[in-house]
Amino acid sequence: MIKKFFALAAIFAATMMSFTACEEDKPVGPGPEDETPADVCPDCQKNPCECEPEAAITIDGEFADWDNLEGVQVATLPKGDVDYEQLKTFKLFADETFIYVFCEFDPENTLVFVPYFDLDNDPTTGNDSKWSGAGYEAKAEGSVFEEEGDGVQGAPKAWDPAFYMYTDSGTEEVCAAGLGAVMSSVPAPYNGGATYAFEAAIVREMIAGQYNLGDQFTMGMIQYDLSWSYIGKLPCKTLDQKDAGELEPMLTITLP
Repeated sequence: MIKKFFALAAIFAATMMSFTACEEDKPVGPGPEDETPADVCPDCQKNPCECEPEAAITIDGEFADWDNLEGVQVATLPKGDVDYEQLKTFKLFADETFIYVFCEFDPENTLVFVPYFDLDNDPTTGNDSKWSGAGYEAKAEGSVFEEEGDGVQGAPKAWDPAFYMYTDSGTEEVCAAGLGAVMSSVPAPYNGGATYAFEAAIVREMIAGQYNLGDQFTMGMIQYDLSWSYIGKLPCKTLDQKDAGELEPMLTITLP
């Protein structure tokens, strides 16, 4: 009986020595097993999270998500006579990944939408022929309707513009259409069918290098018809305001 007791004691001592050695060999410091569920992203299972930022606006032709955002810049037609009135609403927003635009417009004879960019946010530099209160250095051109034959408007299509920089000799294309720089909904009836609307997201990374985007810049939008004549422009002033010498600024956007 005594021999059996000492044998069991020896086994117990050897086990405890082995356990102690394992504890001493264990690395010091937190490891994956020490992280709490709150530390680990439930989507990518990484700490820190490596997920792509979630888009602030879903480009799906449903516009309710614009209403829930703070900081959306909005231009609408002012009360009074204006030069061009088919563009009813122009909205602008940005997050870490995209620059978003929204346009509500009268679709009659519409072909192209062209946003203009004042990249340095300085109205004294660049071209000021379209907005008296802004000097723009870049633009993007893209149609939202097919053109069938000689000046015949076809079916609506997603806005997929090419991007240009103004130069001393004209314009230079810096990002061609079809490269994935823009995601857009197809213009569709809006406001009970009284107007059309579309939304789009410009991928910041696709144009940031070519446009040398800073933290803040301004944008305006012009709507062209099938003969490339102005039919809509926002922001804008009334004719009385222009006659009084008031300047026409563009919308200012601050990048997060």
